[in-house]
Amino acid sequence: MMTVTIASVPDREKLVAELWYEQELWGEISQDTGELILEIYPSSIHGFRQLKCEELVSAVQQARDKLLCDSAG
Repeated sequence: MMTVTIASVPDREKLVAELWYEQELWGEISQDTGELILEIYPSSIHGFRQLKCEELVSAVQQARDKLLCDSAG
């Protein structure tokens, strides 16, 4: 199951949304450039990942909504 965590990380000016899958950081959505940018990290445990498209799309939308809501507040 993929989960989304909003975080303040030292190498970013603004909040990021971390995308976690099976307790491993899968990717990050940042907004430092004024646009939402998705970075996908290679797996140190798995050679590749298979994710259900619906689960991925849902997590990315949730992350985007949380970032935009936190930025407005």
